[in-house]
Amino acid sequence: MTTLQKILESSSGLKLKLKINDNRSTMLSVKWEPDHAKVSLHRMFLQAPQNVMDALACYLRREDESIAPSVKAFIEDNLKQLDYTHQLDQTKLYTQGNVYDLKRIYNEINREYFQNSLNLKITWFGKGVQRNRSRVTFGLYHDATKLIKVNRLLDSPAYPEYVIAYVVYHEMVHHVCPAYFDENGHHHIHSDEFKKQEALFRHFDLAQSWIKENRANFFV
Repeated sequence: MTTLQKILESSSGLKLKLKINDNRSTMLSVKWEPDHAKVSLHRMFLQAPQNVMDALACYLRREDESIAPSVKAFIEDNLKQLDYTHQLDQTKLYTQGNVYDLKRIYNEINREYFQNSLNLKITWFGKGVQRNRSRVTFGLYHDATKLIKVNRLLDSPAYPEYVIAYVVYHEMVHHVCPAYFDENGHHHIHSDEFKKQEALFRHFDLAQSWIKENRANFFV
């Protein structure tokens, strides 16, 4: 039995089946059984402070219906420090599209706005066909792998290059201004600092206007 398991069993009053993981998706999961609880924790919890362990014990005892803000903040802060770039299969990254070269756009933005200080990867994702008629995701940023993903839907002459550049810049700002949980447990994805940085993009207003005016066309 690990020290962590002993601490959690003592503080929660429950018998646990504890698994320590090192994956990029499951930081904390609990399944309550009649006589024990199955708990999977990311290895980051091996270094968790006392207040986080106390809050986790309350959650295990079901005194709290949801995960406490202190635990969420701990996970968020530690996620920023994790580096899984070594697990990234770079042979599956595609930067050259039919119309746009994401690597060129990324390099130009990195040079102009970040003095070439960022070391991120970038790729197209999706099949270039929009099936969801209510929502479209232009870009994603995965912090653990330092990877920007841009929807292949944008690899079309119908989309101006400044729109693709804006999407790439937006995801790069996510690296510079990461999301966080405040003391009330509210998740801030686009903080005030993020919005300030985002507005520095030279075609910010133009890209925003184009997206707004053409939104209906995304779902045809």
